Amino acid sequence: MLERDGEWTAIIFLTSKTGDEHLARGIEVGGDDYLLKPVTQMVLSAKVRAMQRLVEMQRTMATQSQKLGVANKELQHLSMTDGLTGIANRRFFDEMSVREWRRCGRMQRPMSIIMIDVDHFKLFNDTYGHQAGDECLKRVAVQTALAATRAGDLAARYGGEEFAVILGETNSEGARWVANLIRQRVNDLRMSHHPSSYRFVTVSCGVVAVVPNASVTLEKFLESADHALYLAKEQGRNRTVYVDFETGRAS
Repeated sequence: MLERDGEWTAIIFLTSKTGDEHLARGIEVGGDDYLLKPVTQMVLSAKVRAMQRLVEMQRTMATQSQKLGVANKELQHLSMTDGLTGIANRRFFDEMSVREWRRCGRMQRPMSIIMIDVDHFKLFNDTYGHQAGDECLKRVAVQTALAATRAGDLAARYGGEEFAVILGETNSEGARWVANLIRQRVNDLRMSHHPSSYRFVTVSCGVVAVVPNASVTLEKFLESADHALYLAKEQGRNRTVYVDFETGRAS
């Protein structure tokens, strides 16, 4: 059958040639059926109806295949997306961190990670309720994603009230700038959080950056980012702490 612009057309050869080689050649060049002259109107009509059924079946199969493709893409998207916030989930973060780690390693370019935690979130939930807590996380996720818009960047919900950002080809200065931008964006939301010493919802950020090489593992790199976040919270929250991966010094 011939497909053109999404439409299927059946091809029936009508010929007086009876040799097997002629039949084979007709099918080879795209024919769907082969009729020998003379042919009655009844036989011709029956063949046309049969081809019409085949065309309809082909169209149905093509439509179902297209729908299946769309459904598979949607399932793939859902498997990579956090159901609450709409940004990438932990699973996709884990996959992308490995890819970006390898890519930056091949190019010998720096890679940065920002770990982000909503300050006193349990207290926020206890005070305002889980529905307000969910809304808080959604709004923080939006601001986090808005700060990570390049092709090599990824904003993800890391778990609970914690978020993470992958910044490919980004050094420590650039990563700290993005982290502080996220903190400022969340501060500007002015979401009331009266039990907090800051009176509004704030976030703490831990930052690390390194050029991936054979002496460094991704696992240790992520552990260093977690440690930087821990220091940010220990030092009073609502701040960014950078940890030098090589020396372990915090700033």
